Amino acid sequence: MCQCSQRRTGVSAEAVTKERMAKWKKPVYPKAEADKAKIRSVINTKLQVLFGHLDDEAREAVIDAMFRKEVKKGEMLIQQGQEGDNFYVVDKGMFDILVARGNNPPKKVTEAAPGSSFGELALMYNAPRAATCIAAEDSVVWALDRDSFQMMLVTAENVKKKAHESFLENVEIFQALTKLERGKLSDLLQSDIFEDGECIIQQGTVGDRFYIVEEGHAVAKLSEENKPEIVVKEYGPGGYFGEIALLADVSRKASVYAKGDCSVLWIDRECFDRVLGPIKDTLLKEVEKYPKYEEFLK
Repeated sequence: MCQCSQRRTGVSAEAVTKERMAKWKKPVYPKAEADKAKIRSVINTKLQVLFGHLDDEAREAVIDAMFRKEVKKGEMLIQQGQEGDNFYVVDKGMFDILVARGNNPPKKVTEAAPGSSFGELALMYNAPRAATCIAAEDSVVWALDRDSFQMMLVTAENVKKKAHESFLENVEIFQALTKLERGKLSDLLQSDIFEDGECIIQQGTVGDRFYIVEEGHAVAKLSEENKPEIVVKEYGPGGYFGEIALLADVSRKASVYAKGDCSVLWIDRECFDRVLGPIKDTLLKEVEKYPKYEEFLK
């Protein structure tokens, strides 16, 4: 199964129009650094599905746009069936989450403690609230309004996609793709950051990803039993690796390590086969030019 098909579902296209985007202004609510740090920790550890695609600057904008709201014990913050207005992150206190099924009265299904979040589904899909949330004690939440939630997610996705498209246009191997094909590829690309010396792929393992260096450098090393690793190739921005294992269906021929901090883009095997089909022959010809790894071991 192609892993790229399991990516975070985007905000409903019907939810965001050009008119709304033109009128919207990014809000900023001043808050203490300690509060920012707390929200940042929740976003980075518990909300990766929602905000994992945002860069640091975009995440800080989300934090700035959140406003503090006090909720008294017994107060209903969200009511099932109503239109969604905010996304919430619990700062203090506790909330009971209740769901009514059919004509039956609402029944408690779970609780939301500090660090928990709720309210995103109605904003993402323009659907009524799926549950009722009532404060079990005096509580405090951080709220992100509907417009900000939708605009920030959509804007960040569009900016990231365009940046990837622009990057791919300047990588020689991908210039053979049409603009539409590059657009498809940029939409499927995932990103990772590796620290100096961190292993990106390991020699001898099964290949399941194709990598492109976005920023920084990486180095390929070949190892033989009881001998030190040998450097066989270096990669800079636009350099790519991992294609041999996918094209020839063999194990990784070498290990690749980050040389300094290194940002890479990648797609998995099935997406590689589906999207990069038009340049497979070119990739194979490039592979034939590589020095044989056995030559490095002599």
